[in-house]
Amino acid sequence: MAATDVDAQLAAARARWPTGPEPEATFAALVAARPAAQQHVEDLYLAWWCRTGDAAAITAFEAAFDDDLRAITARFKDLPADDLRQHLRVKLFVGTPKSPPKVCDYAGTGSLKSWLRVTAVRSFVDLVRSTRTHRYEQELEETDLLGLATPSHPALRSELALAVKAAFAAAVGKLASRERVFLRHAYVDHHTLDQIASHYAVHRTTVARTLAAAREQLFAGTRAGLVTSLGIDTAELSSVIRMLDSRIDLSLSRVLQP
Repeated sequence: MAATDVDAQLAAARARWPTGPEPEATFAALVAARPAAQQHVEDLYLAWWCRTGDAAAITAFEAAFDDDLRAITARFKDLPADDLRQHLRVKLFVGTPKSPPKVCDYAGTGSLKSWLRVTAVRSFVDLVRSTRTHRYEQELEETDLLGLATPSHPALRSELALAVKAAFAAAVGKLASRERVFLRHAYVDHHTLDQIASHYAVHRTTVARTLAAAREQLFAGTRAGLVTSLGIDTAELSSVIRMLDSRIDLSLSRVLQP
């Protein structure tokens, strides 16, 4: 991109956001680092301004993409739109001690709108999944899963109680929407395969396969979570996993309540 084109785009950005700061060397370096054919100077300016933490920049950013953010949050009905927007705001412009503000990752090789859409969807998926898992974990009573047989090491007893709860809840949270719905019909509503199949206009074999796959995923996910969190081998957990099968009806009927 010729220098005149860069200057023209920068002038357009300054005209669009007249309260923004005068570009500095850090902004010039961002533009220079981009391939000539992929320089989105106006988008880069807005992202660069947001990196400063200026409240006016964040306001300008959210105003520029308000319609896009409304459309994206409307797709995630598990959480209020305001909660989703606030979560994204922190992720984009504040960050954490371990992770800088996400807006710093925008490289300018594509449009800021496209980058934001991908970032927002990924962020919302993670948030909904973690929120769902937390809810599932909270809804498990001590007698649901924590009465399972324990490993041979007594010191692991209390640790296992918490680990089983968390691992099972996380495994439920990772199920696909259709799997959770079918499991809820089977374990909460006590519908037959034929009733579920009729309701969704699918073959009963499809329902049976979906339920079987979901149960297998629950066992595999719970097992993997326990091995990771406790650092003990799978063989030592065999009795726990076997006992889980006999209590899955009670556990699912609680965590999958609508």
